[in-house]
Amino acid sequence: METVAFYSYKGGVGRSQLLAHAAEFLVGLGKGVVALDLDFEAPGLHYKLPEFRPPGSPPFTGGAVPYLLATADGAESAPPLGDHTISVPVFANANGWLRLMPAGPAPHRAYWAALKALGDKLRPADPSGRGFMAMLDLQARIQDELKPDYLLIDARTGVTEIGSLATTILADTVVCMFVGNFEAFDGTLAVIEALKNAPRLTSQKPIRVVPILSREQKFDKYIADRARSVLREKGLTLFVLPHDQFATAEKAISEPLLIKYHELFQRLFERSPENL
Repeated sequence: METVAFYSYKGGVGRSQLLAHAAEFLVGLGKGVVALDLDFEAPGLHYKLPEFRPPGSPPFTGGAVPYLLATADGAESAPPLGDHTISVPVFANANGWLRLMPAGPAPHRAYWAALKALGDKLRPADPSGRGFMAMLDLQARIQDELKPDYLLIDARTGVTEIGSLATTILADTVVCMFVGNFEAFDGTLAVIEALKNAPRLTSQKPIRVVPILSREQKFDKYIADRARSVLREKGLTLFVLPHDQFATAEKAISEPLLIKYHELFQRLFERSPENL
């Protein structure tokens, strides 16, 4: 199972949208995919990968936060993954499959109560290692029981404990997205430096980092050229996604952006795991 984390130092870069289209691209290749929303404070992947629920179905109450809260409460056995993941419909004739583990039933009040309770019981940076091991256990269960080819993680914006764990320990590849301003690029560059120097488990290869300038417009050319130069010195190649006036709509994108998405996915998923 290959784990890819989608990360951004600042919000509003189209991170969740890119992950959703990446999942569908992989399904089209016949791959099994699990999408995991670890952006607990601002969850939204379930809007990009909506489930189909027949009329009269009971509301979904599972997700990553309820799952981790149950394990933190010392359950004798881990909760069934089927209660905390959702089968996402895929297009006709697709040979792959897609399951979503949302953060939880956000934006309902019960979700925020569960998130607070989880924060009180389990912290990834806890010196006891309980939070660290809980996240690794979840990843291992997904691999062993669901057996996907890819685990795609929507990581928290900024520098957070869960976001750091998702990008430095859980991920094999980290897609680092930023928009055309120096605040976003300088922050992203600092994170990339941290990723390249992050400690890894002895069984893990070095993290593959994929920097992406998102929503580029004509006046972003200077920072794009600057980013290419700086990243080239670090052995990385910048990939650029153009601005799209439809990017704020749920998964509605223009043909030029869709073409760029597919160029990126072909390089990200169909080539050797070297830096782009």
